[in-house]
Amino acid sequence: MAPTYYIVANGNAYAMDDEGYMFGAPVFKDNTVDWEHSYEFDPDEDDIEYVAYMCKQLQDMQALSEEYTNGVFYK
Repeated sequence: MAPTYYIVANGNAYAMDDEGYMFGAPVFKDNTVDWEHSYEFDPDEDDIEYVAYMCKQLQDMQALSEEYTNGVFYK
């Protein structure tokens, strides 16, 4: 089952489960996500900033979704 929040970019899915745990999964050529082969992040020095950026985007997406669901908006 797919997590509630995930982003697909560059052949990878960056996902967050209901408890806030973030992980990745490969993406098939038809752009569906292979959740059965999900993995923990272990980026090398070249990729660490990109993975951190994608995780931050997930957190922002979750916060915006919760604000919308709860009817809380900030100006």
